[in-house]
Amino acid sequence: MSLPVDVTATQVFNELISELRDREWDLLIDEGSNAFITAVANENEKWELEVQFHDESRFTTKSRSRWIVKDNSLNRIERVIKRLNSHDGDSNGRTIWKIDKRLRSFEAITEATIVDDEGFSYFFDIVDENTNYYQSLSDTVREASSINIEYNDLNEGNSLIPQKTIKN
Repeated sequence: MSLPVDVTATQVFNELISELRDREWDLLIDEGSNAFITAVANENEKWELEVQFHDESRFTTKSRSRWIVKDNSLNRIERVIKRLNSHDGDSNGRTIWKIDKRLRSFEAITEATIVDDEGFSYFFDIVDENTNYYQSLSDTVREASSINIEYNDLNEGNSLIPQKTIKN
């Protein structure tokens, strides 16, 4: 399906919704925001895919966990995710991972540009890329958020490393 040259974000959104309905996608649509949410699953879990069109040239795709990050590990997991974003050499430069504190969910967010092509293949490529990035960390984040970290008080009797007093 080819789009006219002077399209708006709403027109692109409506064309895509029509295409997805033809493919029998189950969609929760927010027409006012040019956005939709649909359920996605693999053999390990189910998550949400949210897509929002910002203008006639770009859109955001989010894969969001349905499981929640526990309160006691929220800040710790968020710090680790921020480090991964800043040190990820495999990232495409468009995808980031995030902890949404309001929803207490793990997300992979991909920014993309709209391309005039047949059958919205650019859209399906970005969805595939986004869900792959989500899946690459989802299990790890889910397991890490359920770990209760306990620290041992180390002393000379139970330490594997000899204790030394540091003098100024």
